[in-house]
Amino acid sequence: MNIEKLQLEQGERVLLQVRKHWFLIASKFFLIALVAILPYFAYGALQSSEPIADLIQNNVNTALVVALYSAWILVSWMALFNIWNNYYLDVWTITNKRLIAVDQKGFFSRTTASFRLDRLQDIEISVHGILATFLDFGSLEVQTAGEERNFSASGLPSPGVLKTIILKATNDTPSKSAQNNTDGL
Repeated sequence: MNIEKLQLEQGERVLLQVRKHWFLIASKFFLIALVAILPYFAYGALQSSEPIADLIQNNVNTALVVALYSAWILVSWMALFNIWNNYYLDVWTITNKRLIAVDQKGFFSRTTASFRLDRLQDIEISVHGILATFLDFGSLEVQTAGEERNFSASGLPSPGVLKTIILKATNDTPSKSAQNNTDGL
């Protein structure tokens, strides 16, 4: 989501926009590419076996095989585009006043939620697995005061750094500062 399209309040500025870690989209792309070329190699392996090759040559129309494989590749491209679309449009935006979470679901469905940082109660991060530990990505769950709403996202890069940025922005919000000043009276 472009920063220009966000409806920011007066005095609000974007501190950070975060998408899922690059490894997650790369692994999905690799899997789809593997699935896309698998029939090509399977067909080649079947043709290398003599009894099956004779059966294939006598009973299979080459144009039909090419058409079916072309449809398979087209579906693979659509899957790749859907993965890219969800990756690019799923974004967490941290401003100096709010956290805005956009969750893209498919091509035509999007959920946008936000909460003010002065309503923040707890942030929990979790990193599971050896790859997540070495590549530094994990989940972030944010709990807000009042309505028992939780905001969560998985696969975010550097969840510890994100937690630090959110907590720093929370401590710098004007309403928290005003509240801290009145507590000392």
